[in-house]
Amino acid sequence: MRQNRIKKFLTAGLSGLLILSLTGCGQAAKLPETVENTSLVVEKDGKVTSYLVNTFDKDFYNLDGLTQMVEEEAEEFNATHTEATENPMNVKTVQALGDGAMVQVVQEFADTDSYAEYNEQDLFYGTRVEALAQGLTVNRELVNAADGTPADSEKLDKALEKNHLIITNASAYIYCPYPVLYISEGVVMGEDGYVDASQSDGVVTILMKK
Repeated sequence: MRQNRIKKFLTAGLSGLLILSLTGCGQAAKLPETVENTSLVVEKDGKVTSYLVNTFDKDFYNLDGLTQMVEEEAEEFNATHTEATENPMNVKTVQALGDGAMVQVVQEFADTDSYAEYNEQDLFYGTRVEALAQGLTVNRELVNAADGTPADSEKLDKALEKNHLIITNASAYIYCPYPVLYISEGVVMGEDGYVDASQSDGVVTILMKK
């Protein structure tokens, strides 16, 4: 599908500025004015906002052309889901940042399935029972989000019974709708409450406190 062209362009050497005012994992996140990483924001109702930023400093780059391509691909994607009550994906903004050397594309997805399909990545949000029903493997080799120590098996089992999970292979800062209890080994909590999965090259599991 054509959206892979946008993804390839915007994720190659991804860097830049994201202007955010969001609630992170745990409590109201005290984010710096600028965050230098790609980010996914998962809301309580499952909606997802994706922020992609990359350099845009070549003479032959054209913002109008990029905007047209992003919007056309959104239309093509939505046209394949005519049964949906709302568009699976909407383009919020395509804009140059700062002195124009950076470009930012913000896309809003109706749910995690829409994000996963469009970006050809894994992104699940829900309970353990829902994950298993979809054929997903729920990783139990998790560590405490607070200090990185291995999770106590009994406490982890109880938490898995009633709380929500995010399972994804997206390399990004993940902003969660609920406080984070446990995360995959090798993944760290950012000081502002996000889960830093930006260096992960595999599937990351996040278990939240609700």
